[in-house]
Amino acid sequence: MRKTIALLSLTLLSGCGGGMGDLRQYVAEVQATPVPFNEPPVVPPQFHSVPYQVAQLRSPFQQVRVTLSEPIDLGRPDCPQPDMQRTRAHLEAYALDSLDLKGTLKDGEQFWALLLAGDGNVYTVRQGDYLGLYHGQVADIDGEAVLVSEWIPDGDGCWNQRDTKLLLAKD
Repeated sequence: MRKTIALLSLTLLSGCGGGMGDLRQYVAEVQATPVPFNEPPVVPPQFHSVPYQVAQLRSPFQQVRVTLSEPIDLGRPDCPQPDMQRTRAHLEAYALDSLDLKGTLKDGEQFWALLLAGDGNVYTVRQGDYLGLYHGQVADIDGEAVLVSEWIPDGDGCWNQRDTKLLLAKD
């Protein structure tokens, strides 16, 4: 049985021992055939220069200043409304979910909260300060949270109060 397998293997392997002359000849023919180049050269598009005038543009290295526009509609007088005539605070340009409570400080009996805003700056707030997009006012600050009371519009010209807590993140 072993002799038969060995003889069969030898017969099969002897068929593979042919030369590679015909393959080398074919490769030489392909490499000798010139490749026609019929494509025209690419013409670059016309370039129009525009002068860069930086006098009227904001520097890209300064942070963007957020400005608040005062609302025009004063709502309906027959239901609760926030004070639309007061001057808006800087932190009222940021949504509450973009403000992170980073810590609290206590000065005697008064707590202060450290809030990281979307512009990368840390701001201090105390009870009574305004923040958030919906006329939010800090109602209470303790060692672990800030309670914010917001005025949420109901779509009919009235406003409802909603309390939101900003919690201090635990690592």
